[in-house]
Parts: sequence; structure tokens; C-alpha cells
Amino acid sequence: MRKTNWKKVNEVLEEVLAFKSNEREDFLKNADIDKNIREEVELLLSFEKAAESSMNLSAIEFSKGFIDYEEENPLIGQNIGEYIIEKELGYGGMGAVYLANRADGKFEQRVALKLLKREMNTAALRRRFQIEREILATLEHPNIARLLNAGTTEDKIPYIAMEYVEGLPIDDYCNKHDLDLNQRLNLFRKVCSAVDFAHRNLVVHRDLKPSNILVTEDGTPKLLDFGISKILSEDFSQINKATVTNMGVMTPSYASPEQLKNKSVTTATDIYSLGVILYEILCGHRPFEDKEDDIKQIYNAVIENEPPLPSAIINTFSKKFKEITEAKTEIKESEKSETRNVKNNTDSNQAFITKPNKNTIKSNLLKGDLDNIILKALKKEPERRYSSAENFAEDIKRHQKGNPVTARPDTFSYRASKFIKRNSLAVGATGLILLAILGGIFATLWQARVAQAERAKAEKRFKDVRKLANSLLFEITPTIEKVPGTTEARELLVKRSLEYLDSLAEESGDDTELQKELATAYEKVGSVQGSAFNTNVGDVGGSLKSYEKARKIRKDVLAKNPDDLNAKKELANNCELIGDIHFQGGENEKILEFYNEALALRKEILDQNPNDFEARINYAKILDDVGLTIFYQENYEKAIEFYLQAQEILKKLNQEKPDDKNIARGYYTTILNIGEAQEWNNQVEEAEVNLLKAVELFEKLAEKHKDDQSLKRPLFIAYYKIGEHFDGKKEYKKSIKYYSDALELAEQAAQKDEKDVRGQRDVALMGKNLAQALGYDGRSRESLEKLQSVLEVMEEIKVNDPQNTEAIYDVATVHNSICDVYLDLKDFSSAINSCEIGKKIFNNSIEKNPGYFRGIRALALTHKSIGRAFEGLSEKGNRQTNLQKALDNFNTSVKILKQLDSKGNLSELDKVEIPEIEEMAKKVEKKLG
Repeated sequence: MRKTNWKKVNEVLEEVLAFKSNEREDFLKNADIDKNIREEVELLLSFEKAAESSMNLSAIEFSKGFIDYEEENPLIGQNIGEYIIEKELGYGGMGAVYLANRADGKFEQRVALKLLKREMNTAALRRRFQIEREILATLEHPNIARLLNAGTTEDKIPYIAMEYVEGLPIDDYCNKHDLDLNQRLNLFRKVCSAVDFAHRNLVVHRDLKPSNILVTEDGTPKLLDFGISKILSEDFSQINKATVTNMGVMTPSYASPEQLKNKSVTTATDIYSLGVILYEILCGHRPFEDKEDDIKQIYNAVIENEPPLPSAIINTFSKKFKEITEAKTEIKESEKSETRNVKNNTDSNQAFITKPNKNTIKSNLLKGDLDNIILKALKKEPERRYSSAENFAEDIKRHQKGNPVTARPDTFSYRASKFIKRNSLAVGATGLILLAILGGIFATLWQARVAQAERAKAEKRFKDVRKLANSLLFEITPTIEKVPGTTEARELLVKRSLEYLDSLAEESGDDTELQKELATAYEKVGSVQGSAFNTNVGDVGGSLKSYEKARKIRKDVLAKNPDDLNAKKELANNCELIGDIHFQGGENEKILEFYNEALALRKEILDQNPNDFEARINYAKILDDVGLTIFYQENYEKAIEFYLQAQEILKKLNQEKPDDKNIARGYYTTILNIGEAQEWNNQVEEAEVNLLKAVELFEKLAEKHKDDQSLKRPLFIAYYKIGEHFDGKKEYKKSIKYYSDALELAEQAAQKDEKDVRGQRDVALMGKNLAQALGYDGRSRESLEKLQSVLEVMEEIKVNDPQNTEAIYDVATVHNSICDVYLDLKDFSSAINSCEIGKKIFNNSIEKNPGYFRGIRALALTHKSIGRAFEGLSEKGNRQTNLQKALDNFNTSVKILKQLDSKGNLSELDKVEIPEIEEMAKKVEKKLG
């Protein structure tokens, strides 16, 4: 607003604010107030609701103009959590941002600490802090400032510790380092990558501007300040409506028309802001810079006016600056009476006419493609902008390579000009090219028309799949899977999703972007159907089909561009997903086929980016997965080798980022896996050290992050494995204790969704292990009762998913465990019945998968139990017949175990079974005479 009006506007505003909200409109209508003043007051009142979220404004920006830097801040030098405050970086209405250092002496670390003001510590604002923390926790990207820690002070004031970025705003960086056009475009494309990553994680920034994009000295852009971001999730929709207006407190010059009109925001909102930023870093000015001294004018311009061409605005501002400079020179040299009028006129213009920057890109380089690319991002209608930040960046890349861009009409003359520009030497060397072009004019025109129709069709389909993937799969599904009792709803989502995806796949053609979207969507559906490690609806077969559809697409995309790192990453992810599914079924050869392919891809990616954090994490993860597969092939020493490689990488990553709970979880898991492998490799004492260490670390991690349910599962697994260890040592009191702890965690998770298959299986497996330990401890009746209830759950899982080999194996092993309890109770007939069922199941599984060593080993032990039962039964009648059956089963058991041993597939722990069973067989032979 104009400074001349401010005093009066302020007086009227103070009067109005004294009234209740519903009385203010009447007061303004009836009061004797100048129309312009009234409009200014009404405009300010419209922003009142945004005030409660003003903490979300970049604190450095908000503080300009009214912070007293000379006043000593009492927080300087104080400890906040693990940090000590060094200085204030900026101050806002609800809090401040400080530079702080790690204070616990473990390592050096500088952070930007965002702290709520004590008097503003309300439930609503604490919730905003929590939302911002949840947003940042999902955004692990090299070009996004990371969340390092969060917590509350001793007097319950919330704070967030962010990565401290030392750098310049992107526009200042470009100018200071005199970047040329391509360097600026490459830098901007990195920013687009970060924004696209946020969008794919369902986060809209809503306040993109140069001051929120800092570039470090090495040229790495970092996206900051997600304080007024919006999560595109049902969980947060009501919160957003209640606490953050659609406008929020963003900067009007970078805000989209829909933001200024208080309409709902989408990812297209950030596309508009990116367009303004690109406009500014290329031509040195913003689209409506000359309107920014008047809030009404800038609002009207953004909402109503078409922005001038970037190439034209450079010349316009340069010309105006030249006129002002010349006018000032004339004034200085002249003593005419009209000097004052001229001076006043030039001063008012100087409010927005700045000296052209020497680094501004020449206007002729922006004409054509770049003008059109920027203006497409700045369309008033959100649906006419780029559909994603990735597409925005891709169009820029096409321009840089001299290829046609989507932001301008695909005419024959345009295609021809691009062709000639790319092949200028060939065109100059011979006239045959020209003749070829002229001779093919009609064919090209026809192709252009067909291409235009196909492009329109593809764009429509592309919007369809994005709407489906982003809304149905990536917005609704992740939200409802956290809600108890939603398995049936997810089954319906899967059905509807597959109908749409299969339809879209038929018409994807050669549209690479659409194919990528389809692959991602198929993978999400597969995870909902039968993810190996997350809640699912129990359709493992359907999950595998969906992953395979995505795999075919991923391989096609990579084949078109073998050097595309992102395509390699996506294919590696897909290989791991399919490997995980086969892992559930115990098909070792197939598991290793996909894991090894993923391992090779991850190694290629890491070799190209040896210091890339994400590449190191992913390589460590696949090493661990391969090790686990080899472990189940009973090659324990080789498994430990892979575990140790993974552990070495994760240990370094954990030292670099000690507050990253996901890295900590991965690192602790390698310790647990090494301990388990040592256990089976007969390194019992070493195993116990590692297993207990892993339990302790996981307990501390779960305690530190009490609200994170995902950290309770690795603790559950740790309890399970240390329980098995003490089982092996026959210390049953200890194993019962750890199994009971694991069962409690499993039951808590399963109660949240009774139809969650993984949750049911966890409860059943722990119930089985606990029951066996009770039996070994002499509590046979308790053991039998628990095993029978476990069997009911296992049978239900198997019936609902008959293709799940793991579920089938579970049922068989429970029957064997029941058999062993009946043996202890000397109920030999019941023991034989149970073991015969288990034997039949194992034989069927081995017939389908001859390399199923776990099943083969279990079958051998089943024959041992049947032999014991027939030997016991011989004392009650049919002595010779029952003893012979006992002998036959003992001999079969030994034969199977020796076959496994000859192939190197028998553990040291199992090898002791052979002489024991041979001794049983000899005793029976003596009884037979």
C-alpha cells in the first residue's frame, strides 16, 4: 500500500479490530471513511486468519525491518536439547531460528534451530510444529535441507533442528558466480528435482522463492522452509483448513493466482512459483516487479494480467533505467525551475527500476523456447501448467539439447528449424537435405497433425494416471493403511486401481513419462496386495503379477536410455520388490536371480556416485538382502561376509548421521543378522554377544522414538532371534521371557487391524515359539493349548492365500510342534496324526521346489518324530509292525540329513542329529531282534 495512506489505514484498522469479527463489516459500511482507505483495511483484515501460521514464514525474511539486532537475546549460549545456541538467524511473529552447535561432545554439528516462542506455546501451534516435523521426516533428498532432530525443551517448548545451510539465495549465487545460461538452467533443474521429490511424497511447498533456495559454495542447491507446506493427505486436510489459509503467508510476487484468490493449492502452485524463479534468474526481474510497491496492484497483476515475455522485459527495464539515468544527468546539469517535478518523477520510478545486472542473460537467448517454457509454467489456469516439476525440468533439458519442447506449438516450421539447427553442417554441405525436406513437406505436415492428436491423447491419459497414482494410491492408500480395520477398503482400491492401470497400459505407446508413472502405480498396487514387509491384504500371487508388469515397463524404459541413472534406480527397486516376494515363498534360486540383478545395478550406480548418500544406503541394503538369502541356503560363512560388507557401509553412515533413525535401524539389523548367522555357524558365544547388543540398541531406538510404530517391528524380530538363541542353549526361562516380549509387541500391532496378514502371522509365529519353549520347560499342557490356537490362525492365512509357500510351511511346522508335545504327553496316536499332516505338506512343497532346503530339513525331523511315536506305540500293541515303521522313519530321516550334508546344506547344529537318530534306529533294531 502507499506510504501516504498508512497512517490513516493504521488508525482505522485499530478501531475495527476492537469490534468482534461479525460486527466489523457493519462498522466499515457505516463509518465515514475514504473508499481507498476502506479497501486497504478490508484487504488487511482478509489476512487475519493467516497470522496464526506466521511462524511458517521463513524467519529470516519475516524479521526484516523490525528486529532489534543490538538487543541481547537471553537464549544465546543456552542449551536446547543436545544443542547450544550460538546466535539468532531470524525472528518471526511466533518464534525464531537460531544457529546452534552440538553440545554433547559426541561430534561437531551445526544446525538451524527453529524454536517456538514461550507465549505462543499453544496446542494449535504445537500441532503445526508436529506437522512440519512429519513433512520434513519424509523428505530425504540431497537438494532438500534435512531434518536432523526434534524435541521439546525442559519447559515443554517444541523445537526442530534442521541442517544448517551456508549459501546464497539462488539468484544471488547465479550473479556472484557469473553463471552462463546453461549453468543457470542446470542449477534450476536440480531445484525442480527436489520439488518433484517433495510432490511425490505428497508435499506442496507453497512458498518457493530465491531466499528459500540456498546454493552452497560447491553449487549444490538446498530447498528450505517447509513451514507452510501442505500435505496432500486426508489425515491433514482438516488441520490445514483450520490453521493455514490457502494463501498462508507466502510472498505475493512468487504466489500463484489460486493462492492469492484463496483457492485450494496443488502441486501446480509450486510449478507457478518455479516459473517466477526461473524468470528472475534468467532476466534479472520478476514478471510484475513494477507493481510490487502496491499490494493491490501486485495482487491484481498476478491474478488478471498476462506476464510479459522474459526476453522482452530485459530490454524494457534496461531502457527505463537508461531513461532515468539520462533524466538525472539533465537535472544535474540544468538550473531550470521544473527540476523538482522531474526529480520526483524519476524517484517514483526508481522504486522498481534497478540497474541491469551485468550477469543478466542476453534477451536474444531467451526468445522462443525459453520464453514459452517459462510462460507455460506461469499460466493462470493450474491445469495448463506443467503437470509436474519433472516435466518442467525435462522440457528445459530438451531445449538445451536442441530438441522440440512441449511448451510451443509443434508446427512443421518449428520442427524444420530445430532439424536445421541441429544439422547445420550437413545442411550447408549439400542441397540434398533441403530437397528431402521440401519433398516431404506434405508427409511431415500429416505426421505433425497425427502427432498432435496423439500428444493430446497421451496428455489426457497422462493426467488420468497421475490423478490415479497420486490420489488413489499415493494419497489415500498410505493414509488408510495406518487406520485399523481398513483391509477391505484396500482390497477395493486394489481392484479399481488395476482396472484403470491395465486400461492405461494398453495405450501408453512410446510415452516414457506415462510408462514411468504406470510402473510406479503397479508397484504401489503390488505392495498393497502383498508387500513382504508392510501391511497388506494377503494376495501374494497378485502382488507378484503387479510387480512383474512394472518390471517389464522399467526394463523397456532403461533399454531406451541405458545411461539413465534414475531408470537404473527404479529397476533395482523393482528387482528388490520381486525378490522380497519370492523370499516369502522360500524359492532361493528366484530370490537370488532378482537380488543379484539389483546388486549389480546398485553397484553401477554407486561406482558413478561413490559419495552419494542414497546410493550407499541402497547398496548396503541389497548386500544385507543377498546375505539373508544365502543364510537361508545355509551357507552361513558366506552370509556373514555379505552382512559385514553392509555393516561397514551402514556404520559409516550412522556416524555421519547419528540422528537418522532409518540408518540406525539398518545398522543395528546387520548386527542382529550377523549374530543369527554365527549362531547357526556354531559360533555360539560370539552370536550371543551380537544378539544381545542388537536387542539393547533396538530397545533404545524404540524408546527414543516412542511414537514410531515402524521401529517396534525390528525390536520384535530381535526379541524373537535372541529367544531362539536361548532355546538352542536350553535356557528356556530366558527364551520364554524374550518370546513373551515379542508376542506382546506383535499382538499390539495386530489389534490395530485384524485383517492385516503380516500382523496375524507375527502373532502366530511368536505363539508357536513360546509354546515350544513352554513344552521344553515341562509345561506341556500349556504348550499344546497355545499351539492349537496358533494352528487355527495359520490355517486361515493359508486358506486365504494358497500360493504363499511361507504360510504353507508355517502350518506344517505347527503340526510338527503339536506332534512333539503329544510325544511328551505319550499320546502317540495323536502325535502320528499331526506329523503325517506335516509330512504331506512338506512333500508337496519340495515337489514344487526341490531346492527348498528348509522344507527338506523339516521333513527329515518330521520322520524322526514319527519314528519316536511308532516306537512308543509299539509298547501298547502290534509291537513288530510299529517297531518296523519306527525303524523305517528313523532310516529315512538319516538318509535325508546325510544327503543335505553331502551337498553342504546342513548346519553344524543339525549334523548332531544324524548320530542321535542312528542310535535310535539301532535300539529299535535290537528290539526287533
